[in-house]
Amino acid sequence: MHNTQLEQHHSGRFPGGIEAMHIFLVRLLRWLGFTITGLVSLFMIGQIILRIRGRLDPKPMPPRFAFYLNSAFRRRLFGSLEQIVERAGVTPGMRVLEIGPGPGHFTTLLARRVAEQGKQGSVTCVELQPEMIARLRQQLHREQVNNVEIVQGDAQQLPLLSASFDMVFLATVIGEVPDMPALFSECARVLKPGGTLAVTEQLCDPDFRLPKTPRKLAINVGLQDMGYRGTSWWSYTASYHKLVA
Repeated sequence: MHNTQLEQHHSGRFPGGIEAMHIFLVRLLRWLGFTITGLVSLFMIGQIILRIRGRLDPKPMPPRFAFYLNSAFRRRLFGSLEQIVERAGVTPGMRVLEIGPGPGHFTTLLARRVAEQGKQGSVTCVELQPEMIARLRQQLHREQVNNVEIVQGDAQQLPLLSASFDMVFLATVIGEVPDMPALFSECARVLKPGGTLAVTEQLCDPDFRLPKTPRKLAINVGLQDMGYRGTSWWSYTASYHKLVA
């Protein structure tokens, strides 16, 4: 008799417990859905605001956001530094100009790549912001890189000799320059005949530009479009060739 009552007691309690658990899980999933949707919406709104502001008032990324340039999230989704340098076509012995290096995430890799196989390649960095230059110097000292020259200057008026570089390397930079035609004109000027302008753009950057923008700018200054590698709306590296006269 006692066992029968106990079985009836449990058989009456478990269905209610399962139902309560089901309700709890439904509410939890609903809450998670609302939370994720809200966070994504805030992110998208923030991106829209940043992109509109960037179009209206182009300027370099502030040093306080430098950590984002080489975050694991960014590398995983949009390509590693090595992949981007490979797509750009950097080879040993080159003399490379990197415009807007920031704290130097690409610089160390570029410097080591051009010095491979015992070659005497070098990298020149032109950076506008003094604080970024200080961080770049620290990075190069920490990595014991000694084939890099740092020049403080404006990308719209490079303080460099004409026809002096095998490659100009721009990574998520062009949208930060107020006068993009002047930037591309200067890039073409400092390139040696036969040299390459490599432009990398990534969707995660608030100043992202589709391939048609650098292509038009490059063609307007007499560079030959060599196409791009990657995905046009996500992450790509475009190449433009300076013809030999």
